[in-house]
Amino acid sequence: MARTRYDHIVEELRDDLLRMGSLVEEALSRVINSLNTWNVTTAGWIIRDDARIDELQYTIEDRVTMILGTQQPVVASDLRLVLTVGFIASELERVGDYAAAIARRVRRAEGQANVSLPAEFQDMGTLACQMLHNSLEAFLHQDQDLAHELKAADERVDAYEEQLRTYFFDMMRANPPQIETISDLLDMVHVFERVADRATNIGERVIYLVTNRIEELNP
Repeated sequence: MARTRYDHIVEELRDDLLRMGSLVEEALSRVINSLNTWNVTTAGWIIRDDARIDELQYTIEDRVTMILGTQQPVVASDLRLVLTVGFIASELERVGDYAAAIARRVRRAEGQANVSLPAEFQDMGTLACQMLHNSLEAFLHQDQDLAHELKAADERVDAYEEQLRTYFFDMMRANPPQIETISDLLDMVHVFERVADRATNIGERVIYLVTNRIEELNP
């Protein structure tokens, strides 16, 4: 494969990843906003659009496999880039699944008595979403400093998780009829924490891409 052809294919691979990242960010942002009103229509859109995210992951996997199978030799920096794209696509697919899982819980809650949400719940989801955005920006610009900033943000998300778990467990004890809804909210808190972890995983790969050094942001 000629180098110019290779560069074109890698650029298409990168564009597919950024398109996938945009879809995942949109899904996550919309599902967090839907929690303000428990909007089941928005939830339905997010569940439907998850298939588009999955399709892009398959496309990226196919491109990665083709590049690794036909480009010989691949220089070290090229290999790191291709493998990093494949890894990030896998992380994004999981975040898309998380958004769809929250959307299903929103749709299931239709007709149930809604629970008043503390401000920290929205703040945690928004921070996790911002972390995902920053991790993709770090990849786009190969910015290891931005990737390193994810560590402090992840610690803030962990603090929110601890605070909200205590809040919702206390609410369960005080409101037994709402246990099912509150359990769903606890699951969402865990999902936000997992989104933050996925973002730090992406940040770690960006650092590896730029420096060829493995560094843990979420030990």
